[in-house]
Amino acid sequence: MAERDLIDGLIATYRELNSRVRPLPEDRLRLVGKEGSVRDVVARLRDDELRFSQALKQVTTGIPTPDIFGEEMAVVGTESSDDSTATILAQFGTARESTLAMLRSLPSSEWDTQIDGTRSVRSRIERLNENDRQHMERIVGLLGSPA
Repeated sequence: MAERDLIDGLIATYRELNSRVRPLPEDRLRLVGKEGSVRDVVARLRDDELRFSQALKQVTTGIPTPDIFGEEMAVVGTESSDDSTATILAQFGTARESTLAMLRSLPSSEWDTQIDGTRSVRSRIERLNENDRQHMERIVGLLGSPA
């Protein structure tokens, strides 16, 4: 997939979160269904993005990083169990903007270079977009809205 399409996909996730989730009342976002709550899913997206952004920073500096979608790891420390969904969305947005800034400054020649003998930046971004898609599907399911 082309770099621009991958970046556009990352941007689209944040826009969709803002249009679907941000306007809703907090009590609706905290309703727990069989897949958890919308707030839970948004918190997971935030945590994944914080880890990804950290890992991308390490990757672009040449330091090997662990698989961010594997076992649970500590996040950055900006989160609190009392955070509103709007706060979590803002934290996600900050981390996503950091990711986007790093990607925009990454030369095209480096998108397909394997990092630490595993996946390329491109394949990692494709995986991040897929992770976003899966979480957005869960959110849509929890809200009972059409996709």
